[in-house]
Amino acid sequence: MVPYWLFQLQLFPWLPFLVYQAKKVRKSSPKLPAQSPILTLGQGEKHVVLLGESTVAGVGASSTSTTLAGHFFRIFGKSYQIEAIGKKGLRVKEAFSLYFKHNKSESKKSEGVLLFLGANDCFLLTSPQVFKKELESLIQQIQKSTNAEWIYLAAIPPVHLFPAFSEQMRSFLYKQRYYLMRKMEEIAESKPQVIFHQIPMDLQPEFFSADGIHPSDLGYQKIAELAIEKMKIYLS
Repeated sequence: MVPYWLFQLQLFPWLPFLVYQAKKVRKSSPKLPAQSPILTLGQGEKHVVLLGESTVAGVGASSTSTTLAGHFFRIFGKSYQIEAIGKKGLRVKEAFSLYFKHNKSESKKSEGVLLFLGANDCFLLTSPQVFKKELESLIQQIQKSTNAEWIYLAAIPPVHLFPAFSEQMRSFLYKQRYYLMRKMEEIAESKPQVIFHQIPMDLQPEFFSADGIHPSDLGYQKIAELAIEKMKIYLS
């Protein structure tokens, strides 16, 4: 992949067209409700925080039970309490403020934190250097606040595969995602408590909801199951 500054030069002439396409997608896509923007499930002694963008907010799910939080609660079991804090359009730099605003368990130690972020930083072309700095700051702040033993860092959603997007948008999003993902990998390599998890790219149409962007009920189920498979060693 070319240096990021060269990617920016290649992108610049296309920006007006890409902005037009993005607005067109936003206007034509179904407006799906968020099922779990702020949601606490269970009363177990073990506490887990789920923090992130629209995937955590449950956009595309049909009910709270089929959101990420719902699936994690089902998989973790009754000995756990799942606290989900999500917001559509959330960027990494805004995540801790959102957590601090809505956190209901200030005095409770968390077993772990699950972070689902990065898609909006892709869409808004956050530079890799800024993204890494903001993500490192978030991890440091959230770990200090929760005293979590582990932090699960999900890979950025495969924005370049979203059916709602045009071929041109997918091409540039693929490259932007690559640069940001490399920074995620660097952070995980330097922090043993961070579990970085890639996402398989063989996604079927039924993985997506009606808007062609957010996961369906099945998509959320698959994401949760893949995450648990990756985290088994930390949960034993």
